[in-house]
Amino acid sequence: MGNNSDYIKEVEKYFLSLAGKGIMLSSMDYSLITEWKNKEIPKEVVFKGINRAFQQYKSAEGQNESSLRNIKQCAKYVEQSIIEYSPVIGKKVDKTQTTDSGNTVSSIVESLNQYINNEKSQRNKKYYLDLKQNLLSVSNDNPLSRISKIEEGSLDKFFMSLDYNTREEILEETREKLGSRARHMTDAAIEESIISFRNEILAGKYDLKSLLSIVEDKYE
Repeated sequence: MGNNSDYIKEVEKYFLSLAGKGIMLSSMDYSLITEWKNKEIPKEVVFKGINRAFQQYKSAEGQNESSLRNIKQCAKYVEQSIIEYSPVIGKKVDKTQTTDSGNTVSSIVESLNQYINNEKSQRNKKYYLDLKQNLLSVSNDNPLSRISKIEEGSLDKFFMSLDYNTREEILEETREKLGSRARHMTDAAIEESIISFRNEILAGKYDLKSLLSIVEDKYE
């Protein structure tokens, strides 16, 4: 990740790209970001929580994304994101708990094999095969720490396997979800949000299981 300052700057930049101009973070905001850094929460998980907060505020009656003025307002959404990803991000939400990454990977592969064998759609079958291959090909001590990138890569391939008109329809839906916020966002934040929305649409439209949902099923 780099040092503490790098982590704080990246989270700050992402939040401000969504919140727009004229907003400064408070000491409380910096304390929250530092706490997530000290807990070894990947910044991608924090980004997902922040993005979820903006989506929720946008859909809330009588509110919009401009109602979000500080990181503290995003905290509960970030914590939800941390809880959801805790079995698979390879980090400890509670320092007294441990995560057995090897067993978790084996469990995911077992479930993917079942989906591959039972899936009737060839396109979906290829998606699960790609997830499995990418998960097993990661050569580091904790492949689960890269779960977001693994899944994103497989969804990219799935998206590109669709015909042109279908891809355009999905992209139009993502732009509608993004709405007027795009005027106040950096190009990087827009791209991140579009990919996030697109992947949500793909999962719902084609009933694709995510790596996260597979692990959550195992932990129920």
